Amino acid sequence: MRDHVLFRIAIICIGIIPFLAAGCGTSAPSRFYTLNSLKSAGPVQGPAGENAETIVRIGPVNIPDYVDRPQIVTRTGQNEIRVAEFDRWGGSLRNDISRVLIEDLSSILAAGRITVVSWKQYAPGAYRVPLTISRLDVTPGGNLYLKVQWSIIDKDGKTVAAIRESDISRPVNGTEYSAAVIAISDALADLSREVAASIRSAAAKER
Repeated sequence: MRDHVLFRIAIICIGIIPFLAAGCGTSAPSRFYTLNSLKSAGPVQGPAGENAETIVRIGPVNIPDYVDRPQIVTRTGQNEIRVAEFDRWGGSLRNDISRVLIEDLSSILAAGRITVVSWKQYAPGAYRVPLTISRLDVTPGGNLYLKVQWSIIDKDGKTVAAIRESDISRPVNGTEYSAAVIAISDALADLSREVAASIRSAAAKER
């Protein structure tokens, strides 16, 4: 009797295995995204660091905790967000934003003998631009809202040459996550143009 029961259990287990395997096989594959900079349209020749009249160090860049994760986060309501388990950033979002800002500013300021580098790079006598993103909300098929507080620290490393707040809105042209990523890239380009204008103004005063 005992052997008969064990035999029936074994048959049931064998029958379940194909269904479990099928369930595992239908898991959605993860997709990975990166932000695009203005340089993605083509190479831009900027001044070499040693020949530049002005050097600007960008960072640190702070982002909200709710988007500082591997998954792409979108807003679905006033007090609700959605974390996309299978749509992820290709790396650190914070680092990707920093990279795009540096590349965008390098493109915009290339003709002005201004070199843009990371704040981590040693560059004595350089301006520094720290940025704090307080809002990065994306609604697929809706709009993107980017709110950033940033400043320009003078070459002495202490004096604040400018304090600004940027509020940027961009349409999200589609419900796909790729459309949200494009909107973020476009908003960062707008932010870079605002920062570049203040950098030019600060650099002009010293010449």
